[in-house]
Amino acid sequence: MEDKTSKDHLKIQKLKKKVLRKQVRAQHTLMRHEGIECISHATQSLVIANAGLGNGMSRHQLLRIVEEYGLVETLLMPPNKPYSFVKYGTTEEAKKAFDALNGKEVTLEDFGQNIVLYINFVEKGITFLLSYISNFLHTASFCFYFLGCKYS
Repeated sequence: MEDKTSKDHLKIQKLKKKVLRKQVRAQHTLMRHEGIECISHATQSLVIANAGLGNGMSRHQLLRIVEEYGLVETLLMPPNKPYSFVKYGTTEEAKKAFDALNGKEVTLEDFGQNIVLYINFVEKGITFLLSYISNFLHTASFCFYFLGCKYS
């Protein structure tokens, strides 16, 4: 019995190390490609690696996943990117989502493929800026559609 418990403990430790390794890799990739720095202290804003439009995650599915942990003020999914940004109403809600979702395996609804989510905190300013850009693009898209250009 003890041997099985120690093997289970070892397996859990290996899994935690793997999640941490992948999380750090996602941080470096985000910094290198986008110039966005992840931080170690909790904020209201998260970046979720492997949960982007470029990975096949739908906005509807991701919103359902992240809303379980609190009020989502902003959800930004840049086109063709493998990550998304979420801003919660409070830091506590973001921390709860971080704890629950980091390393969690989910199945993409449209593809049936399993992916693992890797979560990091980002500065508030990044999400505000991206939210502004997102709102601008949404407004521009609405205006083009209204003018008859049907831009989306």
